[in-house]
Amino acid sequence: MAQSDGLAVKIYGVDFTVTIFTLLACVELVTDQLPSTPSRTKPAGLVPRILLGGLCGAAVASAGGQSLGIGAVLGAVGGIVGAFAGYEVRTRLVKALRVPDFVVAIVEDAVAIGGGLFLLSRF
Repeated sequence: MAQSDGLAVKIYGVDFTVTIFTLLACVELVTDQLPSTPSRTKPAGLVPRILLGGLCGAAVASAGGQSLGIGAVLGAVGGIVGAFAGYEVRTRLVKALRVPDFVVAIVEDAVAIGGGLFLLSRF
Protein backbone atom coordinates (compact mmCIF):
# COMPACT_ATOMS: atom_id res chain seq x y z
CA MET A 1 0.00 0.00 0.00
CA ALA A 2 1.39 3.38 -0.96
CA GLN A 3 1.86 6.08 1.67
CA SER A 4 -0.92 8.21 0.16
CA ASP A 5 -3.30 5.22 0.37
CA GLY A 6 -2.74 4.96 4.12
CA LEU A 7 -3.51 8.66 4.50
CA ALA A 8 -6.77 8.25 2.59
CA VAL A 9 -7.90 5.45 4.93
CA LYS A 10 -7.13 7.68 7.92
CA ILE A 11 -9.05 10.65 6.46
CA TYR A 12 -12.13 8.58 5.57
CA GLY A 13 -12.11 6.86 8.95
CA VAL A 14 -12.34 10.09 10.98
CA ASP A 15 -15.73 10.61 12.65
CA PHE A 16 -15.96 14.15 11.23
CA THR A 17 -15.50 12.92 7.65
CA VAL A 18 -18.01 10.11 8.11
CA THR A 19 -20.51 12.59 9.59
CA ILE A 20 -20.09 15.06 6.72
CA PHE A 21 -20.47 12.35 4.07
CA THR A 22 -23.54 10.96 5.84
CA LEU A 23 -25.15 14.41 6.00
CA LEU A 24 -24.38 15.04 2.32
CA ALA A 25 -25.94 11.69 1.41
CA CYS A 26 -29.09 12.59 3.36
CA VAL A 27 -29.29 15.98 1.63
CA GLU A 28 -28.93 14.24 -1.74
CA LEU A 29 -31.74 11.82 -0.90
CA VAL A 30 -34.07 14.72 -0.14
CA THR A 31 -33.07 17.07 -2.96
CA ASP A 32 -33.27 14.28 -5.53
CA GLN A 33 -37.01 14.11 -4.88
CA LEU A 34 -37.61 17.82 -5.55
CA PRO A 35 -38.97 18.85 -8.96
CA SER A 36 -36.49 21.75 -9.13
CA THR A 37 -33.47 19.42 -8.97
CA PRO A 38 -31.50 19.44 -12.26
CA SER A 39 -31.53 16.29 -14.38
CA ARG A 40 -28.82 13.82 -13.49
CA THR A 41 -27.80 13.74 -17.16
CA LYS A 42 -27.18 17.50 -17.43
CA PRO A 43 -23.87 19.05 -16.27
CA ALA A 44 -25.30 20.40 -12.98
CA GLY A 45 -26.42 16.89 -12.01
CA LEU A 46 -23.73 14.85 -13.77
CA VAL A 47 -20.56 16.62 -12.59
CA PRO A 48 -21.21 16.00 -8.87
CA ARG A 49 -21.95 12.34 -9.61
CA ILE A 50 -18.64 12.02 -11.47
CA LEU A 51 -16.68 13.76 -8.71
CA LEU A 52 -18.31 11.92 -5.83
CA GLY A 53 -18.12 8.63 -7.73
CA GLY A 54 -14.39 9.19 -8.12
CA LEU A 55 -14.01 10.09 -4.45
CA CYS A 56 -15.94 6.99 -3.36
CA GLY A 57 -14.03 4.79 -5.77
CA ALA A 58 -10.74 6.08 -4.36
CA ALA A 59 -11.94 5.45 -0.80
CA VAL A 60 -13.02 1.88 -1.54
CA ALA A 61 -9.80 1.15 -3.44
CA SER A 62 -7.73 2.63 -0.64
CA ALA A 63 -9.52 0.56 1.99
CA GLY A 64 -8.80 -2.53 -0.11
CA GLY A 65 -5.13 -1.69 -0.49
CA GLN A 66 -5.51 -0.88 -4.19
CA SER A 67 -4.52 2.11 -6.31
CA LEU A 68 -6.29 5.39 -5.51
CA GLY A 69 -6.04 6.44 -9.17
CA ILE A 70 -7.64 3.31 -10.55
CA GLY A 71 -10.32 3.44 -7.86
CA ALA A 72 -11.06 7.09 -8.67
CA VAL A 73 -11.33 6.42 -12.41
CA LEU A 74 -13.59 3.40 -11.91
CA GLY A 75 -15.73 5.35 -9.44
CA ALA A 76 -16.08 8.27 -11.87
CA VAL A 77 -17.05 5.89 -14.69
CA GLY A 78 -19.56 4.30 -12.31
CA GLY A 79 -21.00 7.75 -11.63
CA ILE A 80 -21.51 8.35 -15.35
CA VAL A 81 -22.97 4.91 -16.07
CA GLY A 82 -25.19 5.11 -13.00
CA ALA A 83 -26.50 8.54 -13.95
CA PHE A 84 -27.57 7.56 -17.46
CA ALA A 85 -28.72 4.02 -16.65
CA GLY A 86 -30.62 5.27 -13.59
CA TYR A 87 -32.31 7.96 -15.65
CA GLU A 88 -33.43 5.47 -18.30
CA VAL A 89 -34.68 2.88 -15.83
CA ARG A 90 -36.51 5.43 -13.69
CA THR A 91 -38.13 7.16 -16.67
CA ARG A 92 -39.27 3.89 -18.21
CA LEU A 93 -40.63 2.52 -14.93
CA VAL A 94 -42.66 5.67 -14.28
CA LYS A 95 -44.24 5.36 -17.74
CA ALA A 96 -44.72 1.59 -17.62
CA LEU A 97 -46.16 1.45 -14.10
CA ARG A 98 -48.09 4.72 -14.42
CA VAL A 99 -47.02 5.83 -10.96
CA PRO A 100 -45.64 9.18 -9.77
CA ASP A 101 -41.90 9.70 -10.21
CA PHE A 102 -41.59 10.04 -6.43
CA VAL A 103 -42.62 6.39 -5.92
CA VAL A 104 -40.01 5.07 -8.31
CA ALA A 105 -37.41 7.46 -6.86
CA ILE A 106 -37.89 6.05 -3.35
CA VAL A 107 -37.50 2.49 -4.63
CA GLU A 108 -34.46 3.55 -6.67
CA ASP A 109 -32.82 5.04 -3.58
CA ALA A 110 -33.54 1.92 -1.51
CA VAL A 111 -32.04 -0.34 -4.20
CA ALA A 112 -28.96 1.90 -4.53
CA ILE A 113 -28.35 2.02 -0.78
CA GLY A 114 -29.04 -1.68 -0.26
CA GLY A 115 -26.95 -2.69 -3.26
CA GLY A 116 -24.05 -0.52 -2.16
CA LEU A 117 -24.09 -1.92 1.37
CA PHE A 118 -24.34 -5.46 0.05
CA LEU A 119 -21.37 -5.03 -2.32
CA LEU A 120 -19.18 -3.27 0.21
CA SER A 121 -19.86 -5.91 2.86
CA ARG A 122 -18.61 -8.60 0.47
CA PHE A 123 -15.22 -7.08 -0.36
